[in-house]
Amino acid sequence: MEPLQKAWADGKITKTEARQVARVILEIRKEAAKREAEKAFSQAVEIASEAARRFDLTRPELPAIPFSTRVRSQAKRSDVYEVDLSGPTCTCPDFRSFRNRLSAGHLTRCCKHIFDAYAQVEPSAGWPGWLCAFLELSWPPHPRQDWFVLSIRRGWLTFQRTEMVLISSAPNRWADVFAFDRGRHDRYGYNVAEHRWSYDIEPPGSEKIRKGILNFTKG
Repeated sequence: MEPLQKAWADGKITKTEARQVARVILEIRKEAAKREAEKAFSQAVEIASEAARRFDLTRPELPAIPFSTRVRSQAKRSDVYEVDLSGPTCTCPDFRSFRNRLSAGHLTRCCKHIFDAYAQVEPSAGWPGWLCAFLELSWPPHPRQDWFVLSIRRGWLTFQRTEMVLISSAPNRWADVFAFDRGRHDRYGYNVAEHRWSYDIEPPGSEKIRKGILNFTKG
């Protein structure tokens, strides 16, 4: 590089030349760090795509992805938190106070920043089944919210198919439901105290889902 060549040309380095060399070294470090980060991100997206292809929709768990990133607070833009999707974990107060005691992969470990991090590495083909709706349509679950997957058979005779419905417990009286409807998974809510669907909008197979919710919440 030209600054280095000039500095070495006469065998002596002045203070000005030393500063120029220091700036060059700093730029090299920044560029190397940038390339390393881009490489790590590309690898994380590939791993996320493979995890999506292999994801077991019968288990209410998050995919573990070896990817760490920094996510800015939505409420206070000056605050930045470290998110690691291999747990997942986050350094925000919400996660450290209410979610870090949950088992690895537990859906309720998702704070706002973990949702943001999963969005960064979403595969081009999207997340599969209810996981797509959970990561895109959900908000941080109640800290005591638990989850299970209900298998529902739909259709007639040889045209029957099995669909996986993600259902939560209802610590605040509302159970979250992520069910398939008209080509995509959507989010629904069921109030276990008032025995009604949110906005009177029911998912396909609502009676089976309602019974599953009540059995789960009683347990």
